[in-house]
Amino acid sequence: MKESNTKFFNIAEISELFFHNRVKQEELLEYFETGKIEGKKIDKEWHADEKTIENFIQNVYLKEKSYDAGLHKVDLSQVTLNGRILDIGGGGEGIIAQIKGESVVAIDPNKKELEEAPSKGDLKIVMDAKDLKFLDNTFDTVTSFYTLMYIPKEDHKRVFQEIYSVLKNDGEFVIWDSVMPIKGDTDKSIFIIKLEVNIGAKKIETGYGVQWKKEQNSEYFSNLAKDVGFEMLESNEEKFTFYLRLRKK
Repeated sequence: MKESNTKFFNIAEISELFFHNRVKQEELLEYFETGKIEGKKIDKEWHADEKTIENFIQNVYLKEKSYDAGLHKVDLSQVTLNGRILDIGGGGEGIIAQIKGESVVAIDPNKKELEEAPSKGDLKIVMDAKDLKFLDNTFDTVTSFYTLMYIPKEDHKRVFQEIYSVLKNDGEFVIWDSVMPIKGDTDKSIFIIKLEVNIGAKKIETGYGVQWKKEQNSEYFSNLAKDVGFEMLESNEEKFTFYLRLRKK
């Protein structure tokens, strides 16, 4: 609904458009009724404009619901990535493409994420990592930069199998991701980690947040990689981050 050239969204629209239906309408209604969302009633139904909703998300909702893993530094200034590179989840900041440019094929199931990524000569394709459309033995390297944390745990093995297939023999799968602890009894429902990424030419400050429904660490992915057939080349885990370099045997 528009009023004075300002678009207002009702509770159902807010749930769908701004929270992808992850926050129930009943919960949003409570936020309106308690004044945590500064809305207005139109035809006896609560509404809010985009600026109000975004302000609520940043200053109220995330603070209430988020487990903040803090700021962590990732140094990619000397990273070695060879040949033709497939970057899984390459939308958003497009970190790998910012480093390797035209060598990169960046895929993401979210078209908008790819459109928002910087254009560095890389090829951007809307594609799901569970169903890679490339021929076998196509890529020298596959990368995943803070992408696996967004993929449901039950899909991880399928993604690893797909990556194994499209890699050339002796090709490498390089992973940077977050260690997510066991959720336990906390009422926090969102896991957030902030990064300062050094890519040599500049440092990029960014952050990643997901619904906190699982735990993950380097051991979990190392065991999964071994099951699929990968050989471990490098492994490093710190408090909330880890790095793996795997090779297709």
